[in-house]
Amino acid sequence: MALRFEGMPGEFLQVDWGEVRDLPLTHADSTRTRYFFAARLKYSRFMFVQFHTDMREETFLRALVDCFLVIGGVPWVVVTDNMKTAVLGRDATNQPIWNPAYQKLAAEFKFLPEACAPAAGNQKGSVENLVKFVKQHFLPGRSFHDDRNLAEQVREWLTQVKAERTNDATKALPATLLLEEQGQFTPLPASAQDYGFFDCVVGNRESLVALESNHYSVPTHLVGQALTARVHWTHIDLFADGERVASHPRCQSQHQRVLDPTHFEEAFKTKPRGRIMVYRDWLCGLSPEANKYLQALCHKRRAEMSQQITVLYETAQRTPRADFVAALELAAEQQMYGAEYVQAILGRPKRAAPSVSAAGPERGHWVGVPGREDVERSLAHYEQYVANRDGLLSTQEAWR
Repeated sequence: MALRFEGMPGEFLQVDWGEVRDLPLTHADSTRTRYFFAARLKYSRFMFVQFHTDMREETFLRALVDCFLVIGGVPWVVVTDNMKTAVLGRDATNQPIWNPAYQKLAAEFKFLPEACAPAAGNQKGSVENLVKFVKQHFLPGRSFHDDRNLAEQVREWLTQVKAERTNDATKALPATLLLEEQGQFTPLPASAQDYGFFDCVVGNRESLVALESNHYSVPTHLVGQALTARVHWTHIDLFADGERVASHPRCQSQHQRVLDPTHFEEAFKTKPRGRIMVYRDWLCGLSPEANKYLQALCHKRRAEMSQQITVLYETAQRTPRADFVAALELAAEQQMYGAEYVQAILGRPKRAAPSVSAAGPERGHWVGVPGREDVERSLAHYEQYVANRDGLLSTQEAWR
């Protein structure tokens, strides 16, 4: 027997995943399976739907936070099924063992997580019907150019459903009833716009921690210690006993090492060659162009590699990254491999940046970066450059 009940304003948010195979995407790769995060407020029937290419832990948690941002607050209770991104299993008393990242989010956003009993799909109630509703009323007859167009169409459809169509059960517009719920929600935390998801990591013997498929450095005295990671969209912060000990740009590639050379200062005291290699790894990680330049430099001037790497690293520390990488690219273009050439390029006077109209820079022009005419010198400028090079060659001899 199934018992139906109504939620109180601000009480229940029910969430689930739906899967769509062979989605009609006209400009997509060979994989056309998409998943959609579906959420519905029990009282107002206000819906939130967001399509994704996976159902990973971070995808689920970010979708949930996006839902809170759209509805304007945090309901008292969030109900899920036993998805692994929320529930790792059950204890001896059949109580949920929560995923730590989800449990941390619940504590910081101040909602109570609840999970349906195993094999009791009827407890998901209206959200189960929402998954069917999306498949039956949004998808039929539609095609999509790409994922961006898919997101645009689902937003337009949700606007019609929430603000223009009366719900059959409540006989009211979901958007109207949402106003009643918002007064009962818990306010969003200040971190909601850029929430860093929780993870636990341990510093390995190389003073690195593993996150996703990449490794990030931490100070050497933290080898073997348990640390807390907060994973943001663009960066990763690492904490020991509540104190931030490292912060790195988040690497979007796979199987990379992201290093901060200052983390290894203690080790450098007994391993001086390690300093050079860490400096080199850091320089190579600036950009693909920097990596190619360092490879050529280390090959052509191997006997001077330590001095060259040290000066390039020190130069990079006092130079804006974009300017430094641009200087490496220009030196590579002229086949000038050496710190002295990079320093000479950086020391040239820079032309004032052209004014930018209210409409913004012209297409293809990077504000603050030298134009193509500066990079591809005229013959007259190049001849002058070669003449100046004679003076630089004497500097090169000093390296030897």
